[in-house]
Parts: sequence; C-alpha cells; structure tokens
Amino acid sequence: MTLPTLTPDHALFLDIDGTLIDLAATPDAVTVPPGLPERLRQMQTRLGGALAILSGRKLADIDNLLGSGLPCAAEHGALLRDAAHNITHTAARPAEYGAWLKILNRYVAAMPGLLVEEKQFSLVLHYRRAPEHEAELRQLAEQLIAGSSDAILLPAHCAFEFKPRNGNKGDALAYFMTTPAFLNRIPIFIGDDTTDEPAIAAADRLGGHGLHVARNFGGSTDAVRDWLMTL
Repeated sequence: MTLPTLTPDHALFLDIDGTLIDLAATPDAVTVPPGLPERLRQMQTRLGGALAILSGRKLADIDNLLGSGLPCAAEHGALLRDAAHNITHTAARPAEYGAWLKILNRYVAAMPGLLVEEKQFSLVLHYRRAPEHEAELRQLAEQLIAGSSDAILLPAHCAFEFKPRNGNKGDALAYFMTTPAFLNRIPIFIGDDTTDEPAIAAADRLGGHGLHVARNFGGSTDAVRDWLMTL
C-alpha cells in the first residue's frame, strides 16, 4: 500500500507506544524523541485542531509524555477529552477489579519480571521482562475473565489487559469525527498493536486510511515520525 499524502484536509489519529515512540521494558521506561510534543502541536495547528491521540495509557500518562491538552482517547477510549477539553467517560471500572488486582499482585510477587499497571478503568499484566511465562499468564488471564459480564481480556504486546467491555479506539475515532474540529475531514489513524485494529477499521470505514506500523511503515517508529513531517 502506498502511504497517503498528509494534507490539511485530513484528521489525524495517533497511537503512542510502538507508533510515535519505541516500546520499552516497562511503561515508564519509554523515551520521547526530542521535539515530538512540539511537532504534534504544530501539526494540530496545521490541521485546524484535527489531531487526537488514541492510546491505552492513562490520561495523566499521555499528558506527561506529550504535554497537556491534546484531544485524546485514554485507556482505549474509556475516557475521551475533546478539543474543548471536555472529558467524557464511556465505561466504568469492572466489578471484579479489586479481586483481580489482589490475584495479579500475588503473581507479581512470585514471578520476577512481571508488572501490574493500575489504570482508572482497567488492569494490565505486563510480562515483557518475563516472556517465558506467557502461556501460564494467558491461562490465568482467561480464567479470571471467564466469569465477568462487564469486562473483556485485551491481549497486547507482552501484556494482558482486563478492560471494561465498553469503549475501544474505533468508537473513539468515530466519536471525534462527529465533533467540530474533525467534522467532514478524511481520517488517518496509525497504530501498531491488536488494540489498534478497531481504529484502523474505523478509519477505513469512514473513507480514510487505517495504517499499521508493521504493515505500512516497516515496523519503524522513525518511519512514522518521518512521514508526519510531510504535512
């Protein structure tokens, strides 16, 4: 697929980890390339405000990495912040959140290299530093989620996320496309993980382009950032 030419007529949606910045062993160990936050704001201006971040990260983490105020969907769309800084919750914390947290913390204590990330609405079990435990942890995660009526299991890069059933990046993209800054534009979304597939599909469905870092950019975040410079 030939990459589309980014123009002021587009609306741009971007994942963070594995897309704008390289993945790291833990969520707080990532490095933001110099000048990236400033570049995103320049692009937001050129696009008439039609740039949004769609991330699995917490809202505070997005702001810490990229600077505050960008329109965004945090926690895979469970929380939305529009261009006017209005915040909307589209999901609630699963009923078994507390029970899962206790069980996952016991595994973390017993298996060096694991990490539990607590978000406002979901829990993530990271095993990037202990990939040999993937099969066992997958079985555990599937057992824990089996009895839940309000949550789903979301596999990601070396992680299993217990998230609310409502809210995903595709729904978030569709929502933003109905708001004033994004209305009547051509959407482009770039992501890298299974968690990004709903937004890739939504961008295509709405007449735009859903792009994947591995499939369209050779797996390189540098290539994504270079493409962003074409605006």
